[in-house]
Amino acid sequence: MNLEKHPYFTKYTDPESGVESYLLTEKIAGMYQHFYFSESSVTKDGKYLWIRCTNPPSWFSTLAVVSLDAEHPFIRHFPPAGIHGGCPRITPEEDGVYYPNDDSIYKVDLEGNITRVFRVPAEFLHGRTVTDLSTHCTVSCDGKYMLLDMMTGGAYYVLRVELATGEYKVLNNFGRCYDHAQFSPKKPELFLIDQDWWRDYRSGEYFCIDNRIWLMNTEGTRFEPLIPNAFYGRSGSEICHDFWSDDGRLCWVDYSLGAYECDVDTRKVTHVWKRPICHCHANHDRTLWVGDQTPYNWKNEPCQVLFYDRGTNQELPIFSALPEPPVERGKYHVDPHPQFVCGGKYVAATVTVGVETATVSLTPVKPLLENCRKNGREILEAPPTPGPSEWILNRF
Repeated sequence: MNLEKHPYFTKYTDPESGVESYLLTEKIAGMYQHFYFSESSVTKDGKYLWIRCTNPPSWFSTLAVVSLDAEHPFIRHFPPAGIHGGCPRITPEEDGVYYPNDDSIYKVDLEGNITRVFRVPAEFLHGRTVTDLSTHCTVSCDGKYMLLDMMTGGAYYVLRVELATGEYKVLNNFGRCYDHAQFSPKKPELFLIDQDWWRDYRSGEYFCIDNRIWLMNTEGTRFEPLIPNAFYGRSGSEICHDFWSDDGRLCWVDYSLGAYECDVDTRKVTHVWKRPICHCHANHDRTLWVGDQTPYNWKNEPCQVLFYDRGTNQELPIFSALPEPPVERGKYHVDPHPQFVCGGKYVAATVTVGVETATVSLTPVKPLLENCRKNGREILEAPPTPGPSEWILNRF
């Protein structure tokens, strides 16, 4: 892609770091967001960027695709492809996007054709409304199964769906909130699922995490915490946002201490990026990392998007001071959620500079890395903290 000559993108230079990024400024909706950090929003070949479009004060989002070919640019907006109950995901074949809406998973292709992939059977729902259907529309690496970590009627389930036949199996009914199910990219039977903050749908009572990351399998015979004694807020732990690296390591952030990776076979844990961070993501070989810090405290200080070079232990702001978006965080979740895309050649993020609300940025990694090695700051050991910050515990 040649974003320098792309008519839909505008160059933005961060005033502190000098990092150059490209903002999607062609206007077809009030606000743009890329996908969640664990799901690429750009196809691997770099041809297409998929985005969520929202028009506040409406909070209903729809899908659009942007051609990244500067010689043949287009934006195709698909209003019928409305997202409800989870996050969209580019299909394994990269010929469209899976997305949840109500009780069904749909697929929209590059031309806007929509097909239903799976519908939760009426005999399972018994008239209940589906509140959340699938956090990530995650698909096993052999392409056989999709997971639905769903909430309906105040109950939390995880379902295994066979994509070829539509057959499903309930793997667990948890009794409390578990979500963010994500298949391992290397082991088709293995997936992680997160225990999450939640409110009782009847009383509104708030419950915090006990132990964040759990491992399950597609037969429903495994359900165990990754780290048995990592009790949130009671053992110095603030383990939260997680993802699988391309080579099968399980990675996460501890809000106060930084980014970690783990070999799930040996359970060896490595503390990689030693600084407070909120969301993070790594490139294909985990030598480069990106993160945001911190959208949870946006009302009090600007949010940053940071880049980290593991080899030199240096970091550099990609965006040094993002202003707070003029929309409710809880309603729209306009966090930067930076991610590596196109095999690590670019960093995608949702940002609040250069536009009235939010848009998607793409930052070339090669000059970013050169800038970091020349002007980056060395990372020192993150100091231990006594427990979770109040703005984390009370974020809902």
